[in-house]
Amino acid sequence: MTAVKKGVILILTVSIFMFLLEGCGGGVDYKSPEAIVKSLVRSYQDQNEQAVKECYGLSEDEEVQEDIQKEINYNMRLFKAYQAVSIDFEKSDSLGKSGDSQLIYVWFNYKSKDAEQKCPVMSFYFVKEKDKRYFVIPAKDVTEEMSEYSRGAYERFMDTRTYKNYQKNFEEFQEKNPSYKESLNKRFSQSANEI
Repeated sequence: MTAVKKGVILILTVSIFMFLLEGCGGGVDYKSPEAIVKSLVRSYQDQNEQAVKECYGLSEDEEVQEDIQKEINYNMRLFKAYQAVSIDFEKSDSLGKSGDSQLIYVWFNYKSKDAEQKCPVMSFYFVKEKDKRYFVIPAKDVTEEMSEYSRGAYERFMDTRTYKNYQKNFEEFQEKNPSYKESLNKRFSQSANEI
């Protein structure tokens, strides 16, 4: 094989590899309730506000309501305060439906710069389907009926092995990192002053 052919093959290989990497990272996955919730968490982790808005079903040129913007800002600050160097998903599943919305939990772990081990986090979101795509429902649009449903679902969820495993991992994390919560709160408060 000539040097020119080897060069062309190398360039094609690198181009395909870059294309594959581009397609895998940073995009919003609307295919399932769990996928959109994971996309939201990744978008907050990446500090990608546009992707966060897409997870809520907001278009790029759409003006964001003040309550939704406050929710986005709060979570962007929180994820920035985590100072995560890596994040991975442990579990995500539906806890049932309230009307046409599903309640989804996501358990993810992140490795912080100043913690000995990964910190487990569990979050809950309502998700709705529109045109065969799923979107996260902003907190301001959660109805009283949905809130009541989530309280009952959470109480039932607390008796599951998944929740008990999460709780055990969280307690172990706190024991090994006793000052972590205090330093997280300090970083979070400092980020509020930067705005």
